[in-house]
Order: sequence, then C-alpha cells, then structure tokens
Amino acid sequence: RYLVSLFVDMRGSTRLAEKRLPFDTVFIVNRFLGAVSQAVLESGGMPNQFVGDGMLALFGLATSRREACRQALRAAAMIAANVDELNRFLEHDLREPIRFGIGINGGEVIVGDIGYRDHMVFTALGDPVNVAARLQDLTKSLSCEAVISDEVRTSAGIADDALPPHEVAIRGRNEPMTVRAVMDVRTLSGLVNEGQSAAA
Repeated sequence: RYLVSLFVDMRGSTRLAEKRLPFDTVFIVNRFLGAVSQAVLESGGMPNQFVGDGMLALFGLATSRREACRQALRAAAMIAANVDELNRFLEHDLREPIRFGIGINGGEVIVGDIGYRDHMVFTALGDPVNVAARLQDLTKSLSCEAVISDEVRTSAGIADDALPPHEVAIRGRNEPMTVRAVMDVRTLSGLVNEGQSAAA
C-alpha cells in the first residue's frame, strides 16, 4: 500500500554523550524522541521504529496519498517547533542546541508484523522506506534540515518553484532522483496551507 515514510535523526548525539553521564544522555535523547513523536501523532502519523537517536514514522495508514504527504510535511514543521521548545528547556545544559535531519519519501510498501515470537513489530518494508533513510543522510551534504522526494512535494500540492530541486544519486538505485532541500522546515506548514488553498 502507499505510505509516506519520515526518518528523523538527532545530530551530534555522540558528541553530546562524551561529556555527560549515561543517564543524562538517555534523558536528552528521550526528550528529543518525545518531541518528534508528539509532532508525528498530532499530524496524524504513527511513530513506528526507534533506532538509537533516530525514528521512522509512517503516514497514510488511514488516509489518502495526498493527505499522507501533507501530514508528513506538517509533522516536519511541528518537529522543528517542538525541538525549539526543547532547546529552550535545556539551554542551561547544552553547549549548542539540538539539531536534526529529516528525510521524507512516499511509495508502495509492504506492511505487516515483522520479527520473532514475542518481538514482532508492525512496520513497513520496501524501497521507499530505504530511500527516506537515504534522504535523511543527504541533509548533511546538502546542509539543510530536510530532504523530501519530488513525489511527496507533487502529491502534497506544493508548487514546483517553492523549493529548490536537486538531482541526487541514491545508493542502490540506477537512476538519479529529484529531491527538494528544505533549509528551514518551519516553512513547510505555510507551503502546505498554500497548496490547500490553491486546491480549494
């Protein structure tokens, strides 16, 4: 089925851990993942897998393709707002604010319970999920907060000239892919609302 995958990763957590007690590091990472999960849930998505200081969220389990794409973009904007709030809360404990990278991609995936015996988890498998993870990695080389696939931008109804395009090579894929770099994900909520007005 068609789902939108959103990968978010906390930047610099290794550096964060160097000067801290393990308890403090776990506290900060959990607060970050809490801020991200809250944004995902409020936007209509589902936090799905936690991997260290990163998370995969899924959108579209009960909505249309268009709405799933819009929800994921709204979630990205809300993640930034929640992390801003967290940074204010932790400003006396952090030498530099918490930063993050987000990758968003949509496509046909397989969903089901994966795992072993009592350790089964409901998740999504397929190339679109892997690509979302790769897009999150690209935020480092493109020096931006999020990289979204053109598929998601188009489906969400966001204008072609709203975000700068980049042709990128994706590991494991023969063809280059067009993606959009988002310097400040807070701008996405405005773009989603504009897209909604244009479609209305």
